[in-house]
Amino acid sequence: MNLVTMDYFIALAEERSFTRAAARLLVTQQTLSAHVASVERELGVKLVNRTVPLSLTYAGEEFLRYARRFQAERRALEQEFADIAGNAQGLLAIGVASTRGRLLMPTAIAAFDATHPGVGIQLEEDENDELVDLLREGRVDMIVATVPKGASGLVVRPLRQERVVLLASDALLDKFYGDGAQAAIEGVEQTGSLAALADLPYLLLGKGDEPGDLSRSILERSGIRPAARVMSKNSETLVDLASRGVGACFVPMDLARAMTGQAENESLRIISLGDDATIPIHVAWRASEHVWSVIESFADLLVELFGEGA
Repeated sequence: MNLVTMDYFIALAEERSFTRAAARLLVTQQTLSAHVASVERELGVKLVNRTVPLSLTYAGEEFLRYARRFQAERRALEQEFADIAGNAQGLLAIGVASTRGRLLMPTAIAAFDATHPGVGIQLEEDENDELVDLLREGRVDMIVATVPKGASGLVVRPLRQERVVLLASDALLDKFYGDGAQAAIEGVEQTGSLAALADLPYLLLGKGDEPGDLSRSILERSGIRPAARVMSKNSETLVDLASRGVGACFVPMDLARAMTGQAENESLRIISLGDDATIPIHVAWRASEHVWSVIESFADLLVELFGEGA
């Protein structure tokens, strides 16, 4: 058993396929299978159910936990000795939600690359709760996410308050409210309640998505239980549908500004939902005796570029 075998098993567990895992690792399926069979013989247990799709046995799940722990420890070792050697090189793995990553990461990575040309960036895109789990498991070095208060074992720095707004097309508003559309919008913006726009069809993000969960909370306290016209994990898809008059959608203000600046979305109205329609965004990494200097440098850059005082 060696660290290469650990890496191979992690890839197999994540891909749930010998074919996909071998392609990801750039090895043959025979090589991958031989590594797994070897560690099964060494441990005296079956780790993998060779079915379609592939699944892990109980022993396989336990071995995966150890493999990920060893992988994280190895990465921490490499990072600490890179700092000792004064060698800012390596791979920085960052977890971020896809929409937030689209808004923040191009600017941040371009600026970071100018000062840290030896550091590669690996973006892991997932929903908020999964990002915190990825960080705890050591599968990423840092995350940009909402981290629960009192999260143990993590260093958490506030980044910004992300404002969520409602997007609706002029055609949709006119269809449901006619000459009263502007008054309805003003009612929402003055009260933070969507009661004045209760008749609209809504396009919702999935559960576990922070703007999606916040939008459901706003609808509930406004006394609205909508039958979602469309549900999706992709905010950009919902914006495109909103521009076509299918329904109204909830998105972060930064995305709303970016999307409404495009010609095909000129008819969209940005409707404020009040001061309570905000999501706290943090930068976080695992607490340890030594934190890779690259992690702290990237966190400092994010605060400089996107923090409340930026």
